Amino acid sequence: MMPNIAIFARESVRRDALAAVAHASGVFIDGAGDVSALQRLLDRHPIDVVLAEGLSAEDFSALGDHAARFIVLTDESDAADLTLAGAAAILPRDVSAETIGAATALVGQGLRLLPDLTLRGLIGVETMSRPDEAPALTPREREVLTAMADGASNKVIARRLGISFHTAKFHVASILTKLDADTRTEALARAARMGLVML
Repeated sequence: MMPNIAIFARESVRRDALAAVAHASGVFIDGAGDVSALQRLLDRHPIDVVLAEGLSAEDFSALGDHAARFIVLTDESDAADLTLAGAAAILPRDVSAETIGAATALVGQGLRLLPDLTLRGLIGVETMSRPDEAPALTPREREVLTAMADGASNKVIARRLGISFHTAKFHVASILTKLDADTRTEALARAARMGLVML
């Protein structure tokens, strides 16, 4: 049975390109250019798979309950965050139509597809490291840690990385937990000893 597919892309040119792939991979339902339009699609139609480009981890949290599985075309730096937010598959932005079609079939069968680097990062997130080892930080957490070392507040981190204040705060809390630190100062001192940042 062919999956019902919706697409999401903020730019109309990319929506058209993804629509062509969706037509070849399943039953194309419709496209959306913003999160509220995507939410309406998910509310009104039985969508199995969403092909998305330009969707952020924050966008996932803004979407209500749905059964759709997301294939997100994105950069490696955002892959771990999007996976943790709920993406079923992460693909490079320049991936071929044939690969997207194959991913659609696999995701429709309940499988997940992740780049090797993302998978290694996620496994590191869930495993405990020995006291003398540096914890596994996601690429985004490394960016946040670097900003922290520069003395940036959560507000400044959010602005610098183009993420919400809430997400910046979440990443800082995650870094403190992974470094077993109670304060930013303690976290930065430990990160410096482990060679994660230069102070």
